[in-house]
Amino acid sequence: MTAPTLFEELPDDPSSRSARNSLRDVIRLGQVFTPPAMVSRMLALRRNHGRTLEPSAGDGAFSRQIPGCVAIELDARVAPKGARVMDFFSYPANEQFDTIIGNPPYVRYQDIAAGTRKLLDDTHFDGRSNLYLFFIEKCVRHLRPGGELIFIVPREFIKLTAARKMNEFLFHQGTMTDFIETGDSSIFGAYVPNCAIFRFERNRFERRMHDGRTFALVDGQLMFLKSSYTLPLAQLFDVRVGAVSGADAIFTHPKGNREFVCSRTIDTGETRRMLYGIQHPHLLRHKASLLARRVRHFDETNWWLWGRQHHISESPRIYVNAKTRRQAPFFLHDCKDYDGSILALFPKDQDMDLQLAIRLLNSAVDWAELGFVCDGRFLFTQRTLQTCLLPGEFSQLRAIHLASANPKDAKQRKHIRPWPRPRR
Repeated sequence: MTAPTLFEELPDDPSSRSARNSLRDVIRLGQVFTPPAMVSRMLALRRNHGRTLEPSAGDGAFSRQIPGCVAIELDARVAPKGARVMDFFSYPANEQFDTIIGNPPYVRYQDIAAGTRKLLDDTHFDGRSNLYLFFIEKCVRHLRPGGELIFIVPREFIKLTAARKMNEFLFHQGTMTDFIETGDSSIFGAYVPNCAIFRFERNRFERRMHDGRTFALVDGQLMFLKSSYTLPLAQLFDVRVGAVSGADAIFTHPKGNREFVCSRTIDTGETRRMLYGIQHPHLLRHKASLLARRVRHFDETNWWLWGRQHHISESPRIYVNAKTRRQAPFFLHDCKDYDGSILALFPKDQDMDLQLAIRLLNSAVDWAELGFVCDGRFLFTQRTLQTCLLPGEFSQLRAIHLASANPKDAKQRKHIRPWPRPRR
């Protein structure tokens, strides 16, 4: 397909499945089949039964099951009978629908066909925006008041920087009444990102979702809340990213000059000894590889340096792995250097009770509710963490300090850490 669809219906006939396999390229196009059960699940979300559109129909996984459904498909080889073979982005905006349903094309911006790219309205997008985001935005414009959009897409868009303006547009156009995580990505194969099914209703501003959660927008990120989150994390912490070498296997060395908190530290307390900011005979043997790193430009003046430096400070901080399945992901450690797998939260109040902060971060926040958990794994980034909201209990981190009769007590508390610097 010229405009690849992220999910195509999985045929029950083995010969048909084999024929369809010849048309797809999983690695290049991101195409995989959708189990019929997933199609049925999406159809079950329909509340409207008026004029219906499948904008990237493929072989008609949805339109074949909806009488009178308008199907649009760019690739004539796979388009279902009666479909309009055309580019959806040339479809007139005055065509309005009660229901739009489907699985939009998943194509990186740089891979979008030139003809399609000329038709795109980039008001809410930039060069990082995947084609499925453009589909979401255009489909909303094709909805009548009260119309519904039901899509299955990578669930990451709710927090993507590249989707920030589009998320704001969505929020001001209506409400997501349903947001369903599909869970384990193996359902769709190894090449598919974690996904979610959503139902959006235009001109609905009640903000109450069908499962009782509240649809919310915070700094361009979409959230689905059950509890009251009112305190910006940014009022309490500055979130910093770790250092990135671009070649950890080379920079890790028993005679390294620095210790780094790394992904395994939370489990073992061990740090990683690495060569940092120095020319060393060991690095010279790998000079060609170090020059070829892509994390930044390297030449004869900087080939031994790391690709990205971390925030260097002696101030107290809380660490968290950017990706982890550990149920209590926030931890303390005495080491001051940390690599790219780690985020560091620096308290704005130097006398903050870090033990209390750790306890609250690990137990008082429903991170899944805030969209930080996918398939049982925590996914933190600097921006999403810095801009998230925390429950009211976190206000005590400021209150305790203000009420402290003895400032020395607070200074003593901040130095309590579960892991000492390991001996080497």
